[in-house]
Amino acid sequence: MPILKVICYGCVFSIIIPVYNGEQYIKNCLDSIYRQGLEDDDFEVICVNDCSIDNTAQVISEYGKFYQNIRLINHETNRRQGSARNTGVKVAKGDYILYIDADDTFESNALPLLKKELEKYEGIDILKFDYFLVKDSTIKTCIAVSDNQDVMSGREFLKRNSIPWVPWLCVYRRRFLVDNNLFFEENVLFEDSDYVIDCIRRAVSIKYVPIIVYRYKVYDTQTSQIGADIKKVVGLFELNERIKSLCLDEKERDYGVAMVINAHYEFRFKSIILRYWWRLSYKDRKELLVTYKPMLPCKDKLVSFIGRYPRLFLMASTVVKPLLPGLRYVYLKIKDRKSSLL
Repeated sequence: MPILKVICYGCVFSIIIPVYNGEQYIKNCLDSIYRQGLEDDDFEVICVNDCSIDNTAQVISEYGKFYQNIRLINHETNRRQGSARNTGVKVAKGDYILYIDADDTFESNALPLLKKELEKYEGIDILKFDYFLVKDSTIKTCIAVSDNQDVMSGREFLKRNSIPWVPWLCVYRRRFLVDNNLFFEENVLFEDSDYVIDCIRRAVSIKYVPIIVYRYKVYDTQTSQIGADIKKVVGLFELNERIKSLCLDEKERDYGVAMVINAHYEFRFKSIILRYWWRLSYKDRKELLVTYKPMLPCKDKLVSFIGRYPRLFLMASTVVKPLLPGLRYVYLKIKDRKSSLL
């Protein structure tokens, strides 16, 4: 499949879409971009096809018949989502980078509003915005920042706000990313949170804008659905190890930021243990506890216990594991009963 030529240079947005077997989703994604009301020379669309085996490339190529500002790049080997985004950034021409997944969409008229904000804060490194979460036909408005804050450094932002987990929650100045060598970890299952944390901590200027830009859709078949897949659980631990490295690196620069990242690291470690680790075999659970030891000292009591007494925790988890489905059933029944009484 040939690469579609682009005549868009010096535009505002480079919209990067990593896609693998996205035939059934990519059309909605692209339509949401081209219905924004932006001029064609305001943006370029870079679709990086990571060796799809369906008709993804053909669907994207159809858009090239009608639009000159879309580009299709085909990877020769599957290198996963982080690598696909890196490929897009390296060829991008826009002043700002926007990431969107092939199965998601932008909200109507969101990008023109975002463009106005970028003109207002010319040269800003990062703008953070809000999103809708869609699951089972239920739409939840996700607003991470409660107050209208001024422009600040990335490190100050991390101290005042929750850490964004995903790269599509921000728009990034392209030169800021390239000059600071800010690229995703490649050939890994999960590559998002460490990238976002690293970008924000290095930003000289960042601003939150109360605009709902993104519509994030959750499916049972997504990579983020872990189940009892040992490879995915290992991928989560590997991601958290990279966040640990950012924390240790930041201690020499800004201890307050390091503690924010550390709290995020501890939260993720505990979540992995409680949500996924216990589902695995005894052998796998033991190996993971040995390989991915939590940092000590640790404020979280459970994570601290695991770090100090991994064998005891492993034994306890083995005893409790058969009881967990029943305990979860009771918990859900109590939760449903409380909801029905409200």
